[in-house]
Order: sequence, then structure tokens, then C-alpha cells
Amino acid sequence: MSRFTTYAIREISSSFLFLIILLSSILWLGQGLRHIELLTSDNVSFISYISYIILLLPKILSITIPICLFLSILLNINRLKNDSELIILWASGRSDLETLIKPILFMALLIYLLSNILSIYITPYSLNEIRHKIIDIRSSGIHASFLKEKKFISPADTLTIFLQERNDDKINGLLIHDLKDSSKPQTYIAQKGQFIEEENKKILRLFNGNIQIFEKNENKISEIEFETYDLNLTPYNKKENSHIYSDELFTRDILKNLSNKKIDSFSKYEKEQFAELHSRIANPIYIFSFAFIPLILLKFSRKPGDNFLIPIATVSIIAFTFQIIQITMSNLLIEKSNLVYVSYILPIIFLIVLIFYILIDHKEFKRIFNA
Repeated sequence: MSRFTTYAIREISSSFLFLIILLSSILWLGQGLRHIELLTSDNVSFISYISYIILLLPKILSITIPICLFLSILLNINRLKNDSELIILWASGRSDLETLIKPILFMALLIYLLSNILSIYITPYSLNEIRHKIIDIRSSGIHASFLKEKKFISPADTLTIFLQERNDDKINGLLIHDLKDSSKPQTYIAQKGQFIEEENKKILRLFNGNIQIFEKNENKISEIEFETYDLNLTPYNKKENSHIYSDELFTRDILKNLSNKKIDSFSKYEKEQFAELHSRIANPIYIFSFAFIPLILLKFSRKPGDNFLIPIATVSIIAFTFQIIQITMSNLLIEKSNLVYVSYILPIIFLIVLIFYILIDHKEFKRIFNA
């Protein structure tokens, strides 16, 4: 491995690491803020919240890795051109193949292997863990920390609670509106209350109040007074959807579910699993295209004073188009399972066309092509 190849690998990898940390951190922060209600509404501890949002990283990385690889190579080619390093290499008679293709190919292979591991193993595991954490959070029920003084709080879709004062688990001045039975909405008014747990049940014990029941069918209000009343909060617990999405399934489970089945006999859910499985394998192939697209810059100009702005915009549009095609194929595969071969052939064709265009002027390539 030549000194320049080692130098180029070091520069591209350092730029890639910087960009992946920067871009992933921005997206990760956005996702963290999006799920901040876990802290504010679902009574999740800070440590549990951090462990939850850390599990979001593999999915974010699978999105940012191709973009960051493209940008790191693009920026380094532009920098080498602006610093006249490419001009010196060209003047010495060295070709693009000797200068940039080797380090870029090395980085592409390394990132491709990383993307495969991330796509096939790590991301499904993290999404599966997220699902289990959400189920644990939702099944933990309504907690006393949800109740805020002088605010209407809806810890569940069918329950609204207002309280005047709260001292730990003890409450003064309670108003509760219950829509669990839509035909008989109930309103609880109590002077005092206490949040307690008995036999794995969460109960809001009310003191000195009344219950107003509006019977819609008869269009009348009934009122019941009480000295003590236990409102069981267990029925108001949020129930998580039992459906497991295909991206949450382990790769081995998808293979097991689809084994010995023909494409034509797939159900809708099996089609989703089929599309997810092949997307995990096919999408990393686009890594090579994203790595080689920046080399198109070298075809536009070799003079020190030439502007790279239009060429950079052009290759960026090409990369964006590739990204759109990749996403479209992944979505199209759900409805058109027979296009599975296209999802593999397409990125390979893109790569072959790119390599052909980049090397068309190389003397060895010309000699082989002419022969």
C-alpha cells in the first residue's frame, strides 16, 4: 500500500467519523426530543430514557452511513484539488486509479461490511429491544407523578384528572372525568385523595365526595355520595399494539417464517417480511455507488482554476437520486415481491456504469476495451 493510499484512507476515514458523529448526533437529538414524553408523561427514569434512545442509534446509523461516506469522499477530493495535491499527482503521471480508487474501494469495502452487520443483526435487535421497553413502559400503568397541581391531566384517553394540591401521594381537591363507558360518562368530585398500591393494583382512593353519572340513553344525571371510594386505575393502562413490525423481527426469524413458502402464496405480512429481509441485504450494496459517485468530479476538470461548484452540485443530485431509488425499491418490494432480483441487479448496474464512466479514459481500460 503506497503512502498516498494510506494518507487518503486516513483523511477519508477521519472525515467520515467526524460527519457520522455530527449528522447522527443531530438526528439522534431530534429523536430524543421526540420521545421526551417518556420522561414527562410515562414516568420513565432518566437512565431508562437514555438506554431507550441509545437503542435508536443503529437505525439512525443505517441512514447516515451512506450519506457520510459520500460526503467525506466528496469533501476530500475537493480539498485535494484546492490544495493542488491532485495537480501534482497528475503532473507526475499517476492515474486516478493509482491515486484515489484504491483508498476509496478499501473504505467502501470496510463500510459495506459494517453496514451488513448493522442491517442484518444490530438494527433488528435494537428495534426489538425498543418494542419490549415500550411494552414495559405502557404496562406500568398510571403513576402519581402524572398528577400536576391545578392542571387538567389526561394520563389515558378516557381519563382526565384535575387536582388543587398534592403532597407526595396525598391530594386535596379532586375532579375526575371518566369516559371508560362512553354511554355513561362519570365525574368524580372529592375533597381529598390518596394514590396507593394494593395487590399489584394502582388505586386512587377518594374521600368525602360524590359521583355524577350521565346516562345518555335516558338523558339524565344520577348522583352518588361517598365517604371513601377506590377508583381502580388498572383498566386505564395503555395497551401496546401486539403486532410485531417486520423491521423488529430478527433476520433468523424472518428466514424461519418464510422457509418453504412460495412468493405467490405470501400473505401481506409475509410480503412485508420478505421485502424487509432483502432490503437488509441489498441496500448495503449501494455503499459502493455512493463511494464512487464523487470520482465523477475528476471528469469535469483537471485545471487548477476551474470551479467545482457545478460538478459538486451535479454529483450531489446523482447521489440524492440513488438514495430515492433505494428507498423506492424497498417500498415497492412490499407490493411487488417478484421484483426481488431487480433490487439486487439495480445497484450492481449503477456501480458498473459508474466504474465504466470513471475509467473510460484510463489507458489500460482503453486497451482492454479496444481489444
